Amino acid sequence: MGLVYLDLGGTTVELISYEGASVDPAPRNAHLGCRMMALEVDDMQKTVEYLRTKGVEIVWGPKVREKYARAEICGPTGYHIELRQWFQ
Repeated sequence: MGLVYLDLGGTTVELISYEGASVDPAPRNAHLGCRMMALEVDDMQKTVEYLRTKGVEIVWGPKVREKYARAEICGPTGYHIELRQWFQ
């Protein structure tokens, strides 16, 4: 079992992986239940560069707009995780 805690400035996300366990792939069509989550990051470019060094697939982005930057990564089971950076 792999266990990682992400401290997000007062919010902690616990990520657990089980080696050898089979997992159904992420649904491709609309459905009820969890399909994606979003994490806020302080520096989108640094975050994306770091994740690439760890072999994480960047699905799209970063897309930079006036008030925010967004990107999506793909987890090992196919679920997408949105990354968001808000500008002041």
